[in-house]
Amino acid sequence: MCDEIQAINKIMVSVSCLTYQHEKYLRQALDSMLRQKTSFAYEIIVHDDASTDTTAAIIREYAGKYPEIIKPILQRENQYSQHVSITHKFILPAARGKYIAYCEGDDYWTDPYKLQKQVDFLEEHPEYMATSHECWEVDEKGKMLSSRYFYGYRKRGVYTLETHQKKRLLFGQTATLMHRREAIEFSDPEAEDKFGKIKATGDVKKAMLISLRGDTYCCEEVMSHHRRIYAGGDSWSAQLSKINVNRFVFDECLAMQDFAKDVLGVKLNYSKLLILYTTIALGKTIIKPDKDKWDNFQYMCSVFPNKTSVAFKIMLTLLKYPFLVVTTRVSGLRHRLLYGKA
Repeated sequence: MCDEIQAINKIMVSVSCLTYQHEKYLRQALDSMLRQKTSFAYEIIVHDDASTDTTAAIIREYAGKYPEIIKPILQRENQYSQHVSITHKFILPAARGKYIAYCEGDDYWTDPYKLQKQVDFLEEHPEYMATSHECWEVDEKGKMLSSRYFYGYRKRGVYTLETHQKKRLLFGQTATLMHRREAIEFSDPEAEDKFGKIKATGDVKKAMLISLRGDTYCCEEVMSHHRRIYAGGDSWSAQLSKINVNRFVFDECLAMQDFAKDVLGVKLNYSKLLILYTTIALGKTIIKPDKDKWDNFQYMCSVFPNKTSVAFKIMLTLLKYPFLVVTTRVSGLRHRLLYGKA
């Protein structure tokens, strides 16, 4: 980015870069953000959540080299473990941009015109609250993983509140997203605090807020890489092998429904997704029975008030999507190959 542009122009985009134990990957992430070619000024707010490796030292180094662009926030005490919304408590108060973009410290952007393209789109289309794009997945060493797996089904198109509730929770991986600042702002500090305490991942909670406030347009252009760190580490990808993901996402939906109703006065209805996750849980129980799987399936069924109705809907889902059982088997095989266990 031209120094003259940075010095003269008002900040158009604030980039949120959340880091924790990212010393191996952070330089690549920051370099990809600094490589952006824009007609406007942008800033990169780098938040380190009390890492114990050299992440904070790397941030200080880059902030010293690029003081007009990189704004460091270095914590001495971990905030995530205290259920704090880091975006709302630290990033937004420091952000000066009209738009907010994201790139966590272990991901990176691949298109030097990414910010320019997304700003141009939102400036030309005030009817959209946000925009996202496709991404490729890579492993710890940057090796490409199986053809856009996991994020590959987010094809070009408009993602609405109905899409979010009934088809898929996310409209793009975190590093693909840019939204208007007001898409996630709260006027009530108490609501903001309760938002941070929702037992759901930050990207899913953010998608809920954005979907409540407007539509998102996703383009198929690949402009970033998402790193999946399977062997150890502190990333979300590394935690997948330690939890029941299906049960976790099921509980996310319930928690967001409660938040929307109790805090925002809005009724969200994830029933279609809840039925889908319950059906997948049944498929896993049938394929490889054990007490934990059965307990998860029973728990999921228990949240539905009408047991006859949910049983009927599960049967319909199995009839409509008979490949779910096959997909569950393939998913389990893939999980064993990647993580070393089912």
